[in-house]
Amino acid sequence: MAERRTALISAWNKSGLDELAGLLSRMGWKIYASGGTAEHIKRSGIDVIPTEDITGISSLLGGRVKTLHPELHAAILAEGEDREARIKEGKPVFDLVAVDFYPFEKTAGMEADDPELVGFIDIGGPTMARGAAKNWRHVISAVGYDVFPAVLEAISTGGDDEDFRRMMASRTFDITSRYDLDISLSLERGYVPELRYGENPHQSAVVHFTWPKEGFGSANILGGKALSYNNYLDATAAWDLAVDMPEGSAVLMKHGNPCGAGTGNTPLEAFDNAFRADTVSPYGGILALNCNVDIELVARLKGIFLEIVMAPSFDEDALQRLQKRKKLRILRMPDGGEGGRQVRSIRGGLLFQDPDPLSGLEEINVVSMRSPSERELAAMDILWRVCRSVKSNAIVIGDSMGTLGVGAGQMSRIESLDLAIRRAKREGHSLEGTVLASDGFFPFRDGPDRAAEEGISAIVQPGGSMRDQEVIDAVNHHGMAMVFTGTRHFRH
Repeated sequence: MAERRTALISAWNKSGLDELAGLLSRMGWKIYASGGTAEHIKRSGIDVIPTEDITGISSLLGGRVKTLHPELHAAILAEGEDREARIKEGKPVFDLVAVDFYPFEKTAGMEADDPELVGFIDIGGPTMARGAAKNWRHVISAVGYDVFPAVLEAISTGGDDEDFRRMMASRTFDITSRYDLDISLSLERGYVPELRYGENPHQSAVVHFTWPKEGFGSANILGGKALSYNNYLDATAAWDLAVDMPEGSAVLMKHGNPCGAGTGNTPLEAFDNAFRADTVSPYGGILALNCNVDIELVARLKGIFLEIVMAPSFDEDALQRLQKRKKLRILRMPDGGEGGRQVRSIRGGLLFQDPDPLSGLEEINVVSMRSPSERELAAMDILWRVCRSVKSNAIVIGDSMGTLGVGAGQMSRIESLDLAIRRAKREGHSLEGTVLASDGFFPFRDGPDRAAEEGISAIVQPGGSMRDQEVIDAVNHHGMAMVFTGTRHFRH
């Protein structure tokens, strides 16, 4: 006679519990349940074995400890020879663990130190679910009363195979991770900056720093009030570009796009080379430097309204001058950067990707008849770094000192080029002999033709278009230089 399959059930919300236990019982399953779950199943006239038959205890600490017991978890985790040995010894092993956690969402509005809050933190349920999910080759881990019907369907039709169990294990770890994050967000209130609102005043928002603390979690706020939601987004974009620029560089960021970026022999020179590209948009923006901030730079900033100045270090007199601006956030940023996966939310899910590493120009492919000059190559190196931080479609025009015009986020590449040219001209810059960087390939020759009209002499772009030869022919026609990097840097 085949060994009876065995289920362990522990549910806060009893919805669907009668159907789950009833059908399992009719299919010949042996059912174990804890505390109130066992009482509920028993009242429904269904045979059930209390978990205390395994653990030897009904509960401890007023009911808070019922399932945290070695024998119970051995029955969940047993696999291979250990599983066979338990069966031979007449000890239970579980084929299904169905749990529904304490409703932590009921703590919304409670203070972080409210004694009642911790009462809604489920320990036993997630522990059992995670154990079952780890042992997915033998055990179905079913978390949440809403999934019970699907589990019954799979079991009754023979669909509870390895693929189903692995899918349920993945689902379990997703649910437990979000459950833990909700708890962390509640308990850390008061230890992280409070956000007044999100992108707009009608949106609520919080910030969460991972452990160990790095990035903004370990930054020192030396002046001004706490950062806002939008400040964090813009400051992240600004610092990501600043750390990729050559040492002694400055970045001016607004709404997630660089208004300008420049490098120089002094912080002041670097700022001026960034500011020259756009002297209007940076007001209310962010200034990020990858070098020390000195008093000469701070003096230059007089009359320029900035939300944030961020750098790895500040001279004492420069810091004291900046701190006189009561609304200015001053951030001293830690060394190092985040190398983990990037995460973006989508409707109903998350997108993960590896970071986009800066691809330098060490192995460029010169595709034009004319090779770029040393001056043009130096400009390409700077502008290709900046281009990576500009929203697609991205066009950046400048020289070896930094940007002169930035075109960001347009629906076509030629529109981004027109925008970059217009901004450079608004600041009175001549584009004769300048360099252009594009984050993606030019799909037609209209881009190089338009650039040539303004006197732009060289282009750096990924290449890869079916019309690459048409674009190369246009560049050669105008006597321009062009290199392909083989790597694109789209940013959405």
